[in-house]
Amino acid sequence: MRPSIWTDVFAELEPEEAIERLREAGWENFELADKHWRDIDKREKPEEGFVNLRRLCGKLGVLVHQMHGPMFNVCEEPSELKAHVEEAERSLKWAGVLGVRWVVLHPGSAPSSEEEEGPELVRRRNLEVFSRLVQVARQVGVGIAIENTADGEDKGRRVFGATVHELLSLVRALGDGEVGICWDTGHANVQKLDQYRAIRTLGGHLVATHVDDNDSSSDQHLLPFEGNVDWKEVMRALREVNYKGFFNLEVGGAMHKVPPSVRVEKARYALELAKALIEGRF
Repeated sequence: MRPSIWTDVFAELEPEEAIERLREAGWENFELADKHWRDIDKREKPEEGFVNLRRLCGKLGVLVHQMHGPMFNVCEEPSELKAHVEEAERSLKWAGVLGVRWVVLHPGSAPSSEEEEGPELVRRRNLEVFSRLVQVARQVGVGIAIENTADGEDKGRRVFGATVHELLSLVRALGDGEVGICWDTGHANVQKLDQYRAIRTLGGHLVATHVDDNDSSSDQHLLPFEGNVDWKEVMRALREVNYKGFFNLEVGGAMHKVPPSVRVEKARYALELAKALIEGRF
């Protein structure tokens, strides 16, 4: 495993400056935040922007290995879904230009404004949308990592993708190799899952991570040990499944309130914390 961090740590900066500031703190591997790829997408010449960002990363000796795609509900009404799917397809295209390996996307659930749809119907709707996105991903040479969700923040409603079984069912139906799972430790903690057992069950389907902590009441995006995630069990499971991907911190909640003038120092601390977890020094 290698330490990585979400560029949203410096959400208020342009993506190029965010990566430069994190490089200053010692970070070498990144997930490009949803907000940051959108910043480039809005420019007059977005493709040129992504090409230039890839060149900057080469110059700095860093790697953007994954990117968070747009967050939308793949089970929403068709009138709304069309634009969101087109946006997701565009994010996959830009990931290909940037040389990203995995684009992280959320599964969808029945809209809260409607009567609950049957679990099988929701699964089929996810399969339909993700099948379309997989075709685009294949064309541009990237993979899709589907992220685990949590019921807890949706007022007691069932949210598709909150269980390992649902994730594995969807990924296996879409096909191995081009689709995997991004394990979010914060979502799993809100869901109150046994993360050791969950990660062991995922095994080789695990291709990316969102590493963050919380007190299990909500998705707070804290640094490890600032909440109540059992990090010994998480790291034991990652080692036992021989996870060789990136250990990617998604910790905006721990960083955004810190003044920019000292945030580089906290990012430096976050890197040492990630290294300690990876190396078992805790």
